[in-house]
Amino acid sequence: MPRSLAGMLVAASLVGLAHGASAYEVVPAQRRGEYLKWGASRQAGTAGGEVTWGFVAAGTPGSEYCGDLCPGPSLGELPNFYPEPERSNLARSLGLEQLQPVFQAAFDAWSAVADIRFRYVGVDTSMRAIGDPDSKSPMIRIGIWRHAGLAANFCAAAAFPPGLHGGSDLGHVFLNANVGFQRSDAPEAGRVPDFPLGGGLHMSDLHLLALRETGHTIGLADSRHPDSMMCRGDASATLRPTLMWRAPRADDVAGARFLYGPPRAGRP
Repeated sequence: MPRSLAGMLVAASLVGLAHGASAYEVVPAQRRGEYLKWGASRQAGTAGGEVTWGFVAAGTPGSEYCGDLCPGPSLGELPNFYPEPERSNLARSLGLEQLQPVFQAAFDAWSAVADIRFRYVGVDTSMRAIGDPDSKSPMIRIGIWRHAGLAANFCAAAAFPPGLHGGSDLGHVFLNANVGFQRSDAPEAGRVPDFPLGGGLHMSDLHLLALRETGHTIGLADSRHPDSMMCRGDASATLRPTLMWRAPRADDVAGARFLYGPPRAGRP
């Protein structure tokens, strides 16, 4: 089960950039030599500046902009979180405030390897629909929906970089409430459990998922490198094991630095 549908959604507009052994992919903008990224310039290697992020309040409307990823109003919690999947298949809900440190750690991981920084601004209670041109803050909006159609039980989340499909200049993460989640204790490069003991929904690790989806929001697409954290997922959880990564891998770092350059010492 892939962790994301973002690669499929933008496949028609991806450009593969193979630099030496790198296989990362980024999303081109309309002008030649520019990419969907943050910052004052869309040219590769330019700073991303400060990007604000936050959650959308429960009840935020979806729209045609995100289609089956955000049907109807958003939810305020993930209902299928397994706190101890190695011992029990009992699930509980996980609210937005409990997801904040998970996503903060993911954004911090990208900021540590590239010239872009992030600031959490809380929960957006404006109730502006996804894709609303009047929505300006936060710059990356994260919400929970019950995905529909192909995405209903096929992915755990999807993410858009700013300007995808020529629409909103915001970035988005759409978490899927239909599937299961966990916080795995697997060691780095260790196998992440697929299902809880006793059976249940397929589980995605929240930290790994957040790291991958925030990678999409800064302009990285699915990598072709098998050792990349951004590597495209398989169509089934049984085809290839999910490995735990808690930081961007070499190919991921190369992609982030292609877009934003390396982190600057002493930046505010």
